[in-house]
Amino acid sequence: MKKSLVYIFFFIMSVSLIGCLTVETKEYTFKLKDGKSGSGKIKYINIMHTMDSASTVEAEYEDLMTNYMNGKKPEDEMLGVKNVKKRLFEEDNHLCGEITFEFDDITSLKFFSYKDKVWTYSLGGGSFFGGSETYFSSNGTFGGENMPVIFWDGNEDEFKFKTTIAQNDKKNESLLDIWKKNK
Repeated sequence: MKKSLVYIFFFIMSVSLIGCLTVETKEYTFKLKDGKSGSGKIKYINIMHTMDSASTVEAEYEDLMTNYMNGKKPEDEMLGVKNVKKRLFEEDNHLCGEITFEFDDITSLKFFSYKDKVWTYSLGGGSFFGGSETYFSSNGTFGGENMPVIFWDGNEDEFKFKTTIAQNDKKNESLLDIWKKNK
């Protein structure tokens, strides 16, 4: 019985101490070409390590490079994308990331069309790099906190919106310095 409790304790501790990548804001752009196909871009502004975790900045940077930049984690989380390109860069003294891609059907990316008159995007669910996203701005109409959906006119062919995820405060540490050291 005691051995079981010890194993359970160590399992719970190891799960609770897993590190976490986060970003301050994300900017989305989706452009329709023909029908429901088109291209997209997601810009991750201020990629950070959450200081609340037991993981180190070095481990988080390794995770970023292995799973996101050189791996397929973004593609696995965005079903239906192809021709994916990824890059990291410095902007305004922050480490930023950018993913560009193409898609055959925008509805595979949480967009919905209602009778070809209105496009909507649901902000529900989690985000890449952890945390939940909060609406900040868009070129559409936001439904509000009780209905976290963005609406666009059915004739619109470009959808832009920005979300916030984490604050740049003492709980988070930028990965910019380690990226500069390793690039």
